[in-house]
Amino acid sequence: MAMGIIPAIMPDENGEVINGRFVPDNEDYLISNRQKEANKKKFLIGQENKTLFEDIAGRFTFTLSSTIKELNQDQRFTTAEKTRIMFLGTYVTFQEQGSYLRHENGNFILKNKLQELLEIKNKKEFYTFFNKLVDTGILIEEIEGKSKVYLKWNSKYHFKGSPSATAQKEKNLVKTFDKQVRELYKEKNEKGKAVHSPTNLYTLFMVLPYIHPEANILCRYPERDLNTCEPLTLPELAEMFGFQRSNDLKRKLFKVLLKGLPVFTMQQNVYETHIVVNPFIVYRTNKAPNSALLVHFRDTAKRLLKRKGIAIKEEQGLLL
Repeated sequence: MAMGIIPAIMPDENGEVINGRFVPDNEDYLISNRQKEANKKKFLIGQENKTLFEDIAGRFTFTLSSTIKELNQDQRFTTAEKTRIMFLGTYVTFQEQGSYLRHENGNFILKNKLQELLEIKNKKEFYTFFNKLVDTGILIEEIEGKSKVYLKWNSKYHFKGSPSATAQKEKNLVKTFDKQVRELYKEKNEKGKAVHSPTNLYTLFMVLPYIHPEANILCRYPERDLNTCEPLTLPELAEMFGFQRSNDLKRKLFKVLLKGLPVFTMQQNVYETHIVVNPFIVYRTNKAPNSALLVHFRDTAKRLLKRKGIAIKEEQGLLL
């Protein structure tokens, strides 16, 4: 017998029903609470949007915000080298695969190919950086021959796979989307010159620990809810990172573009300005970004969809 969905409001002892219908004893029905059905629908829409967002944004790598804070303070590395660390982290394999540096086609990134990948022209500069990676334990060499040295990455800095319960509970996770980070690092202008220097690009990576997990706004306390997270103003952020003038930081932020599209936007009211980060480059939750956030970066979504050859559906809530 076909089963029907009716409101789960049952009659009283006299058989009277004010809001609902009587369920006959001799028929089979699926009793469904209206609120539960609404919640289920909301969940399914959320899951659909999450799937769509992840399909557009692509593969991602986890980094711990606490590790990035340590890297910010690490005097052993220059800002350019710190950017290169973040870039190399996008090539790490899943932890169960050994956390090696590999291309998406499965080919290992060997030591003798690393300088070319990093686009460092000066050999001495490359080996200075490489030796620092090894000395600090970020990179481990596995030598099978003179021209066959595999590179294993320290999962404290980047990893793929299931994060620890502690990292999730403490909201210590940052997700950076691999292809977009690589595009930022490798993009060239019409003359073949790099659009971003590694030094300037670190402006993005240094602020990652301060991104609020839902709003993608830079906050003093991103682990708190939106009412108490204290969004950082431009002058406050400039002071935090040692800029003499907030306009110097502002120029650096707006200079970071993904194929000509914004990585940062400003939300301004009469009193102050807050900074929002593009969620297609970095995001922190396991949910899809809401429409209020995505509207700032709609052009990025369109470009990424076009890159994948996916037709844009205007009615899709994710892109509204």
